[in-house]
Parts: sequence; structure tokens; C-alpha cells
Amino acid sequence: MPMKTVSILGIPVACLTMQQVLAWVEKRIEAGKPAHIVTANAEIIYRASRKPELGKLLRQADLITADGSGVVWAGRKLNSPLPERVTGVDLTQQLLAWAAEKSWRVYFLGAKPEVVEKAVLRTLSKHPQLQISGYHHGYFVKQEIDQVVSNIHKAKPHLLFVALGAPRQEYFIQEHLEQLAASVAIGVGGTFDVLAGTAQRAPLWMQQRGLEWLYRLCRQPRRLGRMLALPCFVRAVCRQRKASQGLDKT
Repeated sequence: MPMKTVSILGIPVACLTMQQVLAWVEKRIEAGKPAHIVTANAEIIYRASRKPELGKLLRQADLITADGSGVVWAGRKLNSPLPERVTGVDLTQQLLAWAAEKSWRVYFLGAKPEVVEKAVLRTLSKHPQLQISGYHHGYFVKQEIDQVVSNIHKAKPHLLFVALGAPRQEYFIQEHLEQLAASVAIGVGGTFDVLAGTAQRAPLWMQQRGLEWLYRLCRQPRRLGRMLALPCFVRAVCRQRKASQGLDKT
């Protein structure tokens, strides 16, 4: 059955809850065919709408989830509501718990050497039965890519978590998906910092009110430049809505 999606600035975001995404992942692992998941926030969707190459890459992904309240807002604005946010960090934490129960092998790629190592150790302390088949930091150079890909291929993980930052992680997954021998590869941004305890998420009340972006900005003022994409995203979505209403009247 075709997956229902909402086109937000030309990017098809899946209308799936967290539980439905987990079920989708399980089916792809059972099928054994490589799959690429993008957890897309407003910033990367806006960038993809401005850069054809990035837009094409995102549309080639097997699944795009709504990572952020801005994306959920856009769905409502376009009269195509998304059921809920499915963020990279929440999805990763849910999948790690599932992987421990189902004996799925996982691989961590990305972040600083000390961060990814700490993320692995803290994850194993929480899920002692989890099979982590390998990990590697994200500070590798172009000449080392083949070796990194080869190491992942040998590990044959069911789940590959790639924390190289967007859109670098998306380009890496798309370019090497077939060689990686991973059932499902997911770009997860700064998730390893959360798993390692070197970064904290916003309080739950801020998450529930869609204010995580404000919490991150207060803690990391250097993100201000990136945050400037948000008002641009809002204006672009409003233009899309206006254009669609015009089409409806013709």
C-alpha cells in the first residue's frame, strides 16, 4: 500500500506516527532490502527547496519523518495534518530499545571520537543486551571513506545511525547505501551528543509546546545563523498554501 505523504516545499514527509515508523522499520529489516530514512526538520526542507541537488537526494530517500514542530505546523497550514513529530533523537532511542529486544545489530557512525565512544558505553549500560557491531567517529577524511564503508559492511548492521550533521549524513548514506550492507540507515544529527550526555534536550514542557528550537538557541547562540532559515521556511510554506488555494479555485 502506498505511503501517505504531505508535500512540504516539494519534500514528501510521511504521515506516520512513531509506532507506525517503528513498524515500517521492522518490515524493512525483515525484507533485507537497504532503506534510507531522513529525519527532516524545517531547516533542511527549506534548504532542499532552494538547492535542487539536495531536494533530489531527499526525494530519493525511502522515508522522511517530521523532525520538528515547524514541519508539523507546515502540515496543518497546508491542510494536510501530520500525526506527530518523529524526531531523530526520539526515533533513535525507540529503535535502540527495540533492537535490544529483537537482537538487531546496530552501528554508530559520527560525532567526535570521545562522544561516540561515550554514547556507545552509556547506551550499553541502559540496554546491556544490545548488539553494537561497531562504531566510528565522524572526523574521517575523504581518503578514509572506503575503509569506513568497508568496516560497516563487515559488521552488517540491521540499523546504522549516522550522525554527521545534515546534509552531509544524507549524502553519505545515499552514496554508499548499497555497499554499507545495513538494512536501515538513518541520519540522526546531534543525537550521539544526547546519548553521550554531552548535550541535553529541552524540558518536556518545551518539547510539547514546540519550543525545543528556542532552548537550543539559548544554550548555543551560534545557532542563530541557522535559525534564520525558519522565518524563510514559514514564508515559503505560506506561499505554497496560497498557490494551492489558487489552483483549487481554477
